Amino acid sequence: MMHRALPTAVALAIAAAQLGGCVAAAIIPIAAGSTVAGKTALDGPGARSRSKTSQRPVVTVGTGPSLPVAAQPANEELRQEPVPAEQTAIAPAMADAVPPGDAYGAMAAYVLSRSADPKQAGARRSALLDQASLSGVPEMAKCTGGRSALVLDLDPGNRPFDLNDPPSPVAGLAERLRGIRATGTAIVWLASVPEGSRKDLSTILKATGLDPLGIDGYLLFKRNETRKQQLLNRAGQEWCVIAIAGDRKSDFDEVFDYLRNPDGPVAIALEQNLGAGLFLVPPPVQ
Repeated sequence: MMHRALPTAVALAIAAAQLGGCVAAAIIPIAAGSTVAGKTALDGPGARSRSKTSQRPVVTVGTGPSLPVAAQPANEELRQEPVPAEQTAIAPAMADAVPPGDAYGAMAAYVLSRSADPKQAGARRSALLDQASLSGVPEMAKCTGGRSALVLDLDPGNRPFDLNDPPSPVAGLAERLRGIRATGTAIVWLASVPEGSRKDLSTILKATGLDPLGIDGYLLFKRNETRKQQLLNRAGQEWCVIAIAGDRKSDFDEVFDYLRNPDGPVAIALEQNLGAGLFLVPPPVQ
């Protein structure tokens, strides 16, 4: 990926204009807990296939609870009107696209290199965005402690993970995850399903071989949680997230749903982390 230099003074002067003309219109709803709009599903070869083959392990887990409807933020002082649809559309150059080749191989190589680097034992760089930086040019957060972790998003496109669909894992992913676990790095599965579905989800991941021993971490909706960003924020409190893999850029942070200008300083600052902590991959279970 070509990295373009970003003059700090210029970036800070015009950054607000890149998030819809008014920083508060895009940033405050994210911090306050309002519903994110304008999400798009991944299309093309990397999209989740609904076809079944004889090789797929069939797992019967029953019907899981339905996903709660997104609620308005409790803090009335921070509540904002939704950003108009034309302002929340992702610009064409920033559209989600899983790169050709072995996307999971690139992810695994990055995580293993981070795990093996002794310099990372000190001030570790997180793959999560520093939410306080979103009023200017976004920056990645710094880990303050916790075990290093790889977060894998299970949701296909903009839909919650289907607990009732017979699963088929990405070929070779189980072996890559075994190598990552051997370094002491935690594997954490994220899905937009209620915490009460944890047992069913664990059954699926055991059957696919992606979490055969049931030792991985899970990020699922707790009571009153309705947004994926809440799960990501919670991940940063418990682990040092050194990489995130998902099939949409908004799986990394809600801010990707508010970009309008693909050549603006905010978009460039975010784009430079793709392949370096943020990885676009096909859904790990299809």
